[in-house]
Amino acid sequence: MAEPIPSSEPVPVVPSPIDPGTVPHDAKMESLHPQAQDQAAASVAADNHGAHAAGHDSHRFDFNALNASHNSPYPAIEWIHGHPMLIFNLAEYADVNLPALTASPAFATASVDGNAEWAQTYVAKRTKGVDAAGNPKTFKTTPDQLAKAMTVASHQAPAFPRELSFLNHQTFWSTIALILLSATLLIFARRTPDQHKPAGRFQHIMEALALFVRDDIVRPNIHHGDRWTPYFAAMFTALLACNLFGLIPIFGTATGNIAVTAAFAVTTGFLMLFMGIKEQGPILFWFKLIPVKWSWNPLDMFVWVLLAVLEWLSLIIRPAVLAIRLFANMLAGHTVLLVFLSLGFVIHAADPNSLVMSHSLGLLGWVIAIPFYALELLVAVIQAYIFTLLSAIFIGLCMHPEH
Repeated sequence: MAEPIPSSEPVPVVPSPIDPGTVPHDAKMESLHPQAQDQAAASVAADNHGAHAAGHDSHRFDFNALNASHNSPYPAIEWIHGHPMLIFNLAEYADVNLPALTASPAFATASVDGNAEWAQTYVAKRTKGVDAAGNPKTFKTTPDQLAKAMTVASHQAPAFPRELSFLNHQTFWSTIALILLSATLLIFARRTPDQHKPAGRFQHIMEALALFVRDDIVRPNIHHGDRWTPYFAAMFTALLACNLFGLIPIFGTATGNIAVTAAFAVTTGFLMLFMGIKEQGPILFWFKLIPVKWSWNPLDMFVWVLLAVLEWLSLIIRPAVLAIRLFANMLAGHTVLLVFLSLGFVIHAADPNSLVMSHSLGLLGWVIAIPFYALELLVAVIQAYIFTLLSAIFIGLCMHPEH
C-alpha cells in the first residue's frame, strides 16, 4: 500500500481553554486591539467612579433626617445623624435606622439574645389592625432581623432599658430642665419659717416673677383669684424652662412636641369645665356661657342657637388652639435656625464641587442665624407668657361668665 504524502500546510494549533477570570487584568488589556484597550480602560474608570459616587451618596447630608433627629420626638440623642450618643428606645431607633444598621458589617454576626422579646412586641404593635385599604398591616422586616439591628445599635451607643423607653430626645432634655428648675427653687428660693421678706438676688427675682403673674395674669382675669397664683406661676416657669433649655445646642424642647403641649392644654380644658361647673352648677354652666338671653323672636332664637353652638365648641377649640400655637411656634423657630446653620452642608451635598459657594453661603447662614437665635429667645418668653395668660382668661371666663 502506498504511504500518504505529508501535506505542506501547517497544522492549526487549537488553544487550550483558559478561564478568563484567571487571566491578569494587564494581560487582558494587552491582548486587545488598541482601540478596544481605550474603551475597556474607560469602562473600568467609569465603574470605579460609579462605586465611589455610590459610597458618597450613602453618606450624603440629609436635611430631613437631621431635622427629624433634632426637632421631633426622636428615640436617641444625635449631634450627627447616624451617630447616636445615647439611645432611649432601642426598638424604635432600630426601626427608624434599619437600612443603615442592616448594611453594617456587624449585622451578619449579630445575635438576637436579649432583644427578641422586645422586638417581637414592637412588631406586634405595629402590625395590629388594618391599614387604610382594609388589609392587615405588615412590617418591613421580621422580629429576628429587628432584634439583630437592635444589637448592632446597642454597640454604637449606650441604650436605656426597656422600662425607660418612653423617653425621647425632647422629653428627656425637658425632664432634665424641670429637675434642675425644681432643685434650684428648693435650694435658693425656699424661705425659712421665720423669713417674711426675700433675701438674696435669686429670691428677689422669683418674688418679682410671682408678683408679675399675680398682678398681670391672675387678678385681671380670675375674680378673687390670688389662690391661683402658685399654679400659673409654676406653669409659666415650667414652660419658660422647657423653651429656653431647647435652645441649647444638641438639646431638645418638649414644647416642640404636640403631645406635650396638648397635655398642658388638656389640663387647662379640664380646669375650664371643672371650675365652671363648680362655680355655676352642672346645668346653669352651659347656659351662662351664652352671652345673650333667650327670646322667642325667630331672629333672636337663631342668634341664640348659633352662639350656643359656638360657645360650647369653644370649650374644645380654645385648648386645641393653645396646644397648636405653642407647638407651631417652637417647631418653626427651631427649624428656621437649623436651616440657616446647615445651609452650607445642603449646598455641598447638592454639588460637592461648589466649595466656594458652600463655604461662603454656609458662613452667611451662621451669621444670619445669630439674630434669629436672639429672636427665638424672645419668642420662648412670649409663648410661655401667652399660654399662661390665655389659660387664665379661659378658666376665668368659665368661672365667671358675667365678668
